Amino acid sequence: MSWFREWLTGGDVRPTAGNAAPERPVDTRRPTGRDDDTVPAYPGERFGLPESGPGSVATLARRCGQFVLDAVLAGLLAAIFTYPALPQNWSLLTWAIIMIVPVAVVGTTPAMALLGLRVVRLDRPGSAGVGLLWTVVRTFSVFFVIPALIVDRDARGIQDRASRTVVVRTR
Repeated sequence: MSWFREWLTGGDVRPTAGNAAPERPVDTRRPTGRDDDTVPAYPGERFGLPESGPGSVATLARRCGQFVLDAVLAGLLAAIFTYPALPQNWSLLTWAIIMIVPVAVVGTTPAMALLGLRVVRLDRPGSAGVGLLWTVVRTFSVFFVIPALIVDRDARGIQDRASRTVVVRTR
């Protein structure tokens, strides 16, 4: 439940000695007028991610495109198996499988790979996959669409905050 407490208070996972993030060369955050908080200069700065290029936080537009492409792929795959009938709810099952299995194992869905995106755990940035439990949490939240559109100052949706992940660019 610590992730929920961190999400409510706006805190996040801090790197430990074993998975330390690269140090920031210069603190470019702008003060907000309050002593306890600053606004990052760009999304992902708090996590030591670059401002642009590979490793930077993916834009909401790119992530929405990825969602649509994965949904279309899931519908097409379900239609192949249910032809000549319509896929109905089978496309939702196919979508869940596309979202859970590849992200848990390698950190990317087929559409993410196509668009140059990857899901990265903040507490294990060097690992390939996100892990089954956190991927199920992410997928359950994305299923309702609206939580994925509510983003914080680091351009992370509720599903990313709940699963301690961030979607980054790979190219």
